[in-house]
Amino acid sequence: MQHLDNLWKIVNVASSVRDMAVERKTLRYTVEPPVTLYLHLQSAHITFEQWTQPIIEISSELQASFGWRLKADQDEYGVYFVAKRMAVVGNLAQAKIRALVPPQTNLVLRLEKCSLTMSNLSGTVELPSNDGLVHLLSSG
Repeated sequence: MQHLDNLWKIVNVASSVRDMAVERKTLRYTVEPPVTLYLHLQSAHITFEQWTQPIIEISSELQASFGWRLKADQDEYGVYFVAKRMAVVGNLAQAKIRALVPPQTNLVLRLEKCSLTMSNLSGTVELPSNDGLVHLLSSG
């Protein structure tokens, strides 16, 4: 029985360490469609969903957050979000990104070893284009 208790303690400590190493962040950008969302991601899972708000919301869940370089910005043309893994320590890093976008949002994606889920979107998908990017032109 004591071995089982020790095992549970080890599992609980490992779980706590994992949870401490996960960083969650949500960014919100008020936009006026039509607008463009540009994402450059490495080794991440990205999920897109459409909603009626005039806001682009990007939620990130970074495991081993010390292994990531993030940059986000907005200008009159759109929203830009980059999540790249750092060399060496980034090999441990994983990410889940969720983007909520309004209708008439054009998506420009530069994905490196990523998985992609699209839910409730309308538009034309162009895979791959001549410039190596993935384009989704939303019809709203």
